[in-house]
Amino acid sequence: MDTAQDFVSTDGSPLALYLAIPAGTAPTIVHDAVPAGSSILELGSGPGRLTRVLVAYGHPVTAVDDSQEMLDHVTGARRVRADLHEIDLGETFDVVLGASHLINQPDPAARAALLRVCRQHVAGDGVVLLERYPRDWAANARDAENEAGPVRLTLEAGEYAGGVRSAAMTYRLGTRSWRQEFTATDVGDDQLTAEAAAAGLAFDGVLDDAGTWVRLRPQD
Repeated sequence: MDTAQDFVSTDGSPLALYLAIPAGTAPTIVHDAVPAGSSILELGSGPGRLTRVLVAYGHPVTAVDDSQEMLDHVTGARRVRADLHEIDLGETFDVVLGASHLINQPDPAARAALLRVCRQHVAGDGVVLLERYPRDWAANARDAENEAGPVRLTLEAGEYAGGVRSAAMTYRLGTRSWRQEFTATDVGDDQLTAEAAAAGLAFDGVLDDAGTWVRLRPQD
C-alpha cells in the first residue's frame, strides 16, 4: 500500500489530502501573535501542514498527533505520537496551539480535556491559541463550495439539533475524492470564557475580525 495515497486517520482525515492543502493564513496569524522564536506545542498537527511554516518562521515546534502515519511526514519539528486529550509531556511551552476547530467538538468532556492539556503545557507567561469556526457557524451553516489550493471543497450542511451541526465535506483533488463526515457546535466568547476558566485559563480576546482565532492566558 502507498501510505501517502491511501492512509486515512481515525477521524477520517485522508493523508494525501492534507499533504496537498496549503497552510493558508493560519501560521502567519500565529506567528504575528507571539514573540519571535516562541516554542510551540502543536496539538493535532497531522502531517505538518502548519508545522513546516511555523518552523520556517523560526519557532521550535513539538508536533503532537495520534497517527504515526501522519507524523512520519512532519519535518523540522520534534514529533510526539499521543492522544492530544491525554498527553502529559512534563514541560511547558510559550505557545500551545490548537488549530483545525478542535474546540468546536460537541462533547463537553472532550473540550474540557483539551483545555486542561493546554493549561498543563502553557508557560506561566505564555498563551494558548485556538482556532474555532466563525461565530454561529454551526447554527447557520449552509451548503457551500470553496477551493484550497488544488483541492475543491464541497460542504453538505446536514441536521442541526441540540446545538450540534451534522455535516459532511467532500474533497476533490485531481481524479480523487474523499467524503468526511463530522459534527460541530458553536463555542462563543462567553461559553469559551467559562470553559477556559474551569481549566485555569483566561479568555484574552480574538486575533481576527471573524473571531476564528482566540487567545487564552493562564490564570492563578
